[in-house]
Amino acid sequence: MRETLRQMLGMLVLVALLWLVVLYARVLATGVLLPLWGLFAFVMALGLWHQARRRRRVWLHAYLRAASPWVQRLRGGLLMMLWQGLFALCLSAFLLVLLVRNAEPVLWGSLLLTALALPCCSQIIALRLRPNVQPVYERELALQFAVRGLAFLLWLYVLWRAFHEPYPDFRQADLDQALWYMVSSQQARSDALRGLLELSAAADGLSLWLAQHLLPTPTDSVWQTLGWALLLAREALFVWSYLLLCRGMLMLLNPGTPSPVSTDEDAVNAQR
Repeated sequence: MRETLRQMLGMLVLVALLWLVVLYARVLATGVLLPLWGLFAFVMALGLWHQARRRRRVWLHAYLRAASPWVQRLRGGLLMMLWQGLFALCLSAFLLVLLVRNAEPVLWGSLLLTALALPCCSQIIALRLRPNVQPVYERELALQFAVRGLAFLLWLYVLWRAFHEPYPDFRQADLDQALWYMVSSQQARSDALRGLLELSAAADGLSLWLAQHLLPTPTDSVWQTLGWALLLAREALFVWSYLLLCRGMLMLLNPGTPSPVSTDEDAVNAQR
């Protein structure tokens, strides 16, 4: 119980720091934003790295003998670390840009509830899995189930907000007018941040213009299916990025969780 409360406090600190960064991002210089971006990318990379190493180890130990030298050669090293770090940089930038453009308190309330619920759900699931799962994988599997369940619920809520949110009417506007309207409202002190905000706003303007011109009324068309698929994919990527950040924070807050390397060594010794 004490460990769960400590994790919830850590998640509260994470969301509060994220909120402060998003709140003041438009007035911060690029030199200040870059370290903050790197900090969030590092936390996200921890979750990605841990998950990738564990998935690779499970696959190797399922198909290779414990004494095979390929277990050590393919376990994942610098190349995997660099790839996960680059992936985390892209996902954290995507997440921060969307949050800067959507700073409504209602959305942040749902993000805070999700972050606080993650340690609790993970602990409850771990207790339920304990009689059936190997102890070395208990916490990892429980966290995976908790992340997926909360991600699905948060995704449904974000979609509900997207469907009920008011949008500009571009039915009488040209494409360049729609893009200019969306881009011109984005302001930031940092040129890099302003460029990312304008790019994100332009993408939203393009999707809105296409939807209002190609899908003026509900129809069973390929364009409508594509439009809905793009909306679902964007919101899913947003939710997934946020949960990856929360997962990485739990890796920092839970030193008792076995590292991928130590877990794999235990699995090899057990097979021997």
